[in-house]
Amino acid sequence: MKVLASRFLLFLAVLPSAALTVFWAAWFIPAAASMGWPDIAKGVSSIFAQNCLVILVILVILGSRNSLVEPFLGLDRMLRYHKPLAVIAIALLLVHVLLQFLRFYIMGGPGLVKAALLTMDIWEMVIGRFALILLIMASVAALLGKQFRLSFRLWKPVHLLVYAAVPMGIIHAWFRGSTIGESPRVQVVVVLIGAMTIALVMRLVEVLRGKRRAVCRVSRVVQETHDTKTVYLNALRGLNHLGHRRPGQFALLRIPRGRGLSEPHPFTISGEPTEKELRFTIKQAGRFTREIHAVKPGVEVRCEGPYGIFCAGAEERDSLALIAGGVGVTPFFSLLRHLLVNGKDIPTVLIWANKSRRDIFGQRELEGMTGKMPLCVVHVLSREKEDLGKPTSGNNVKFEKGRVTAELLGRFLREDQDFYLCGPPAMQTFVLGEIKKAFGLGARRVSRESFFW
Repeated sequence: MKVLASRFLLFLAVLPSAALTVFWAAWFIPAAASMGWPDIAKGVSSIFAQNCLVILVILVILGSRNSLVEPFLGLDRMLRYHKPLAVIAIALLLVHVLLQFLRFYIMGGPGLVKAALLTMDIWEMVIGRFALILLIMASVAALLGKQFRLSFRLWKPVHLLVYAAVPMGIIHAWFRGSTIGESPRVQVVVVLIGAMTIALVMRLVEVLRGKRRAVCRVSRVVQETHDTKTVYLNALRGLNHLGHRRPGQFALLRIPRGRGLSEPHPFTISGEPTEKELRFTIKQAGRFTREIHAVKPGVEVRCEGPYGIFCAGAEERDSLALIAGGVGVTPFFSLLRHLLVNGKDIPTVLIWANKSRRDIFGQRELEGMTGKMPLCVVHVLSREKEDLGKPTSGNNVKFEKGRVTAELLGRFLREDQDFYLCGPPAMQTFVLGEIKKAFGLGARRVSRESFFW
C-alpha cells in the first residue's frame, strides 16, 4: 500500500505539468506555421516557465517536510526527489530566460535585449528578475554546501530564499504571461498557489508549535564496539509524535555546540517503538558522530521526528529477508525487537555484513532472539582473519567470510521473500546487483533505506 501511495502521489505531482504541456501543444502546433520566430520563441518559453513553476511548488512541498506527504513518501525519499527536481527546475528556468533573450534579439537586436535586462519601468519584469536571482543564489548555495561539505546552517539561510522566489515567480507569470489567464493554465496556477500556501502555513505552524520536536535528556551512553555507541534519551517535553513511531523510522538529532545547537543529523531509532527511552546506535564516522559519542548523561539534545516509511508493513509479511551493512542494521534491530515483543512469528533471515567480529554489536541479543522467534542470523565478514568456528544457537547463527554475493544470497534466501536493504550507498548498489544475479529481481522488489544524505 505504501508503494502504491508513493506512486500515486508522484503521478499527482507530474499531472499539472502534463496537462499544461498537452493543452499548450494542442494550441501551439497548429498555430506555429503562421507565427514568426519571436512568437514561436515566446510560446515555447512560456511552457518552460509554467512547468518550472509547477516543479518549484513541488520542491517547496518536499523541502518543507510536509506532514501530509511524508507518511506516504518518507522524508528520505522526499529529499532524494528534491535534488534532481531542483536541477530540472533551474534548467527549465534558464531555457525560458534564454528564449526570451532570443525573442528580444530577433525583434530589436542587442539594444532591446539590454533594455529588457535592465529596465526598471515594468514592475512585473523586475520582480521576475529578482525571483531568478534568488533561485540562482539558493541553488549555488546548496551546490557549494554539498560540494565542500559545509555546515548546513551556513548555507541554509541562502537556500531558504526559495520560499520568497517562488511566490515572486508566480506573480511575475500571472501579470506578465500573456496566456497564463487562459484555461487550463489559470486553474493550474490557482492550484499551485493553494498548494504552496498550505505547505508554507503548515511548516510555519510546525516551527512555531515545535510539532515533531522534543527536548530530550541523555540518560546513558553504552559502548557497543570499538567505534559504535548507543545513546539513550528521555524526552522531557514534546513527545507527542515520538511516542507514536513505527519500527525502522529515524529522527533528526541536534546537540549543543557553542552557544547554540548543531545542524540536524538523521539517525535510526534502534529501540522497540513502544520503549519509553529513545535509543540510537551510532557509529563514529565524522565530526558530528564524534561529538555525539562524547555527550554525557544529563546533556539536553533536540530530537525531531519520527520520519521515514522503511519497514512499514513488514510485520504483516509472510517471510522477511533483511540485508544490512554495518550500522545499517539499526532499523532491523528495531523491527526484530518489535516482532519479538508483539509475538509476531514471521520467518526472517538477517544477513549482516561487517569487516570483522569486533564490528558486531548486539550479538548476544541476536542469538537470544533466534531461540525465541523464527530467525536466522548470517554474519558476513569481509576482513576477518580468525577462524570463524562452528555455528551456534542451534545452527541459527552463522558466520561467513567474504561479501554479500549472489552465491551467498542463493544459499540463505528465497525469491518469494520480502527483501529489505540498508547500508552505505555503495554497498546497496553492489547488493542490488547480486540480488538480480541470484533471483532476477529488480530494485523495485527491494525496500531500501536512503537517509544517507
